[in-house]
Amino acid sequence: MRIFWRSFWRSKFALRWRIFRENPYQHLLLSLIFLFFAFAFVDNDYPFGGVAINALFLLTVLFVIETFQLPQRFLNCFRLIAILSFGINSYIILFLEQDIWFSTFISHIIQLIFIATAIWIILKRIFRDKHVTGDILVGGISVYLMVGFFWFQLYQILVSFDPKAFSQTMTYYRTFYFSFVTLTTVGYGDIVPINRVGMVMSNMEAIIGQMYPAVILSRLVSLYVQDLKD
Repeated sequence: MRIFWRSFWRSKFALRWRIFRENPYQHLLLSLIFLFFAFAFVDNDYPFGGVAINALFLLTVLFVIETFQLPQRFLNCFRLIAILSFGINSYIILFLEQDIWFSTFISHIIQLIFIATAIWIILKRIFRDKHVTGDILVGGISVYLMVGFFWFQLYQILVSFDPKAFSQTMTYYRTFYFSFVTLTTVGYGDIVPINRVGMVMSNMEAIIGQMYPAVILSRLVSLYVQDLKD
């Protein structure tokens, strides 16, 4: 009986993993959308929520990268970056009563490296595929959202250097909110950068937020429509 249940769960896990491998970007997009809602309930006063969100984001991206046939040495390095990112960030959130500048800076730098590497790998994979499927199109959208997460980390680094870099006190959620409002060039004006570096960073994010859909996503959509016609 034990052998039966063991084989049953193995086959069930293998089936789910195969489905995940066939549509990895759909799972990534769903996780990113979930994170959008989760961020609304997590702020500096809720440390365990921040750890949970960080874990979900890292695991989701890591699982997507695992589906690619990459060199083992590269995968091991990527896993190490994910572990360091989660470990340092969790330690700062849970055990440090006050943010130590250097530790916070290192944590955000590692997460920047993780997100930038993931974006590079996914974009390289997307443009390498000869046929654009619906899942690849979703992958392009996921990268667009990950750009917002990347700039979120940049703003966190800026705030660690200059807490008065913005017109409001930048909590965890406000920084996340400002990043995506800038990326989509909505610009409500409730939070504005005062620091010159922050102004340059927000300008760069707004430019990328305009160029990415116009260049990358439009290309993927046109190729996808062309493949459907063929």
